[in-house]
Amino acid sequence: MSEAKNEMTDLFRFHTIQHFLYPRGQSRHQPLHRHPDSVELLLVLEGSVHCHIDNQAYSVPPGTVLLVQPGLWHELKFTTAQQQSGYRLSFTRKRSTTQALEVALPPVISISDLKRLEALFVGLQQESAQPQADSKQLAHYLIGLILTLLSRFASSWCTPSSKNAEATVQEIKRFMEENHCRSLTLEGLADRFCLNKYQLARLFKQHTGMSPLQYIISRRMDTAKQLLATTDSSAATIAGSVGYKSETQFQAAFKKAVGITPRHYRLEFKQKP
Repeated sequence: MSEAKNEMTDLFRFHTIQHFLYPRGQSRHQPLHRHPDSVELLLVLEGSVHCHIDNQAYSVPPGTVLLVQPGLWHELKFTTAQQQSGYRLSFTRKRSTTQALEVALPPVISISDLKRLEALFVGLQQESAQPQADSKQLAHYLIGLILTLLSRFASSWCTPSSKNAEATVQEIKRFMEENHCRSLTLEGLADRFCLNKYQLARLFKQHTGMSPLQYIISRRMDTAKQLLATTDSSAATIAGSVGYKSETQFQAAFKKAVGITPRHYRLEFKQKP
């Protein structure tokens, strides 16, 4: 145990842990700010917290953890609609752990064993108030346990088994192939296939070598090339047929993906023997 605690001491520097409780009818707003070096964790036990991280909006319901990486601009809003409570944890990690933590953990993590995680937060708060010399080591050890559990929750929540992962990816691909003309979002795909958006993105890239967005674009371009080669439809008509809101947007996407404009592609195809 002592070796494990020493390893955790080397990885993390504990700052603060606070329990928060905002009764119904009482709002709180943390304006836009960032912490250049420290990680911020918010365990939400009651109510929902609304936040923006680098201009991306998130809703953090009860039973989830919000993770804010160092240096990211963020803003938190606690509304008056319901009582809100939980814990806020701040710590610094050494650079050797930076990349692994950023890759492994998404900003919002659904917790499947809330009592177990809450017990670690309670223990960390109690330990932080102790005057004993080894309290610092224990605090760092508890932070390590919290992050280990979060990593487990993030990777296991509604994720298909390895046996079924390939089949799931094939279903996702088929759905995108049949619906690429529609406005598809990562969140919408995740909801449809019982995944969160971070797991879907990781799973899809592991099995295809590309992101879901890249695959959707590739299917749109494939259809566009077929329409350019076999019909006399205008670029504006084809743009709408493959899911683009404007001809300009389609022209830019096509040139980026294919290397030439739709018009030049059509001319080159017609000149082929």
